[in-house]
Amino acid sequence: METMHKKKKALLIHIPLSICNFRCHYCYIAQRAVHFQGIQPQMNYTPEQVAYALRQERLGGPCFINMCADGETLLTKDLEKYAKALCKEGHYVEVVTNLSITKALEEFLSWDKDILKHLEFKCSFHYLELKKKGLLDTFAENVNKIWKAGASANIEITPSDELIPYIEDVKEFSTKHFGALPHLTIARNDNTNRIERLTKLPLDEYNKIWRQFGSEFWEFKTSIFGKKQKKFCYAGAWSAYINLATGSATACYCRPSLGNVFENPDTPFPEIPVGECPIAHCYNGHALMTQGLIPHSNAVHYGQIRDRERKDGSHWLQPELKVFFDEKLESNNVEWSKIRKFIYVERSKARKIAEKVLQRFRLVNK
Repeated sequence: METMHKKKKALLIHIPLSICNFRCHYCYIAQRAVHFQGIQPQMNYTPEQVAYALRQERLGGPCFINMCADGETLLTKDLEKYAKALCKEGHYVEVVTNLSITKALEEFLSWDKDILKHLEFKCSFHYLELKKKGLLDTFAENVNKIWKAGASANIEITPSDELIPYIEDVKEFSTKHFGALPHLTIARNDNTNRIERLTKLPLDEYNKIWRQFGSEFWEFKTSIFGKKQKKFCYAGAWSAYINLATGSATACYCRPSLGNVFENPDTPFPEIPVGECPIAHCYNGHALMTQGLIPHSNAVHYGQIRDRERKDGSHWLQPELKVFFDEKLESNNVEWSKIRKFIYVERSKARKIAEKVLQRFRLVNK
């Protein structure tokens, strides 16, 4: 498992799994008309084929890879094999999970420690659902199993209106079991054209309530949520949104199509940037913009907003992984504007040389 270069791409691996053991009221999947039909995806490619198609040699170096299912990610058949193959290839893998499936988690944690350094779990802390199902202690135990094994874990909670009466309980539980308060995301309403916040509260009241968690993650997401991004975005060139079952890929959650990136793995990996984003706002900008897909748009780093320091001085993220998460794609890729400038300069040089040659030719042939 050799790292050839610094972070080259951010790959979002979508798993079309319609199975979940939770029914969170704020879930953006649950908001849709058809959801959670109890169907495992039919994988068209083996873990070995996927890892070969996404090898460092083809992609230009190690990548950040997020693996997330429509349902509970750890319920995906053979997920551990896919994640392990990608980690062994030298990539850094983030798995999104409600962390209630202990048996599946333990399969991951049985890996060698050098591979586990490349693995991080984004632990969705669905407090009310965990409390209702009697799984709060299971969640806490699994988080600590991850850290003990040598992998990374971060805890993220959704600030829903229904959770407000339990805030003090959440803070006490988190401080006791995680050594710090959870980070906060923002629940979104996918049924609105502008993809608005899922809350009935006025924005100033909403912000006042949730700012008490001191979450840099939430602060950054709040700063960009609802704001149209008009600068050139390199999603599609420096990133891809890939269906794990089929290999079909797009630049991001929107256009353009990159085709099937698993089908012909010996061809160059397709790169078609989005440019100006067509959607209302970058609702996943906490993962994409912090990694530099819109160059020079912010000074926030992904590892920075995922990590917390615990009471004992240790951190949620392992040092090596945090360093990688903090890298900006803009630092490890060439911006197209710079390429265009280079081409212009080189053409200008070539034009001058051609003019000199032509001038000499005319002098010789007078």
